[in-house]
Amino acid sequence: MRWPANARNEMRGAISMTWHYIAGELSLLLGEMQEVARDEMVLCEISELRKKVETAPLAALSDVAAQSLSLANEMCGASLALGDSCAFTRQLVVCHELWSFAVSAGLLTED
Repeated sequence: MRWPANARNEMRGAISMTWHYIAGELSLLLGEMQEVARDEMVLCEISELRKKVETAPLAALSDVAAQSLSLANEMCGASLALGDSCAFTRQLVVCHELWSFAVSAGLLTED
């Protein structure tokens, strides 16, 4: 079955809109991670991930989401190791938001 040209264009528009939404939301969550980061190297890594999110195709966002979640887990672990429960709690909230969004957007599985 062939789709009419206008339907194909609408599908491309919907895919583009979806990519923009997912990339934008992921970038915002990385911005929240930057706000709760305590280490300069982590801040640089988050900044690099944001650049990737804003330029990567939709298919590559899963990898960026996984890298972001791994970095968020490392941040939480570092705060726990330092006994900084306040920072840990703030970071954990962002980590959960990131994981929840990535799963609901189909970037990660719940495993």
